[in-house]
Amino acid sequence: MTRTRHGGFLKYERTMSETIPTFSVTRKIRFGHTDPAGIVYYPHYFDMFNGVVEDFFDDCVGASFQHMRATWKVVTPLRHIDADFIAPCRIGDQLKLAMTLVALGNTSLKLTIDGSVDGAPRLQARLAVVFISAETGKAVAPPPQIAARLRELAKTTQPSS
Repeated sequence: MTRTRHGGFLKYERTMSETIPTFSVTRKIRFGHTDPAGIVYYPHYFDMFNGVVEDFFDDCVGASFQHMRATWKVVTPLRHIDADFIAPCRIGDQLKLAMTLVALGNTSLKLTIDGSVDGAPRLQARLAVVFISAETGKAVAPPPQIAARLRELAKTTQPSS
């Protein structure tokens, strides 16, 4: 398996000529993330998921959430989250969150996030993010510059020949 950088993504070369790009961040698990059992209280993961999406827009797409709201009056809430918690995270763990752009629709994105500590799986999540007009509250197409960049990134999710 080889890794190369491509537009903020890390590309992982896998067997059968399949290329899966991911955007990864690492979060240190802190005392405030945990419950009395000493493991991450699950609602904190949902905040981390949104943080990964926000970092992805900042680092890969080139438009922060603040910029999209101020410039185009578009916000990007999470519409759906489905998560499986495989093993607990504890204080001091370095949780790697690897996000993959799975699909790009007219007004939404489908993403996956795989969480691991030292290579051991901790969680898997599937997210849907929707572009919403901050003025009307209705789903809208992303701004043209954002749509173009997302299409460019989505192309890298197709199997290579």
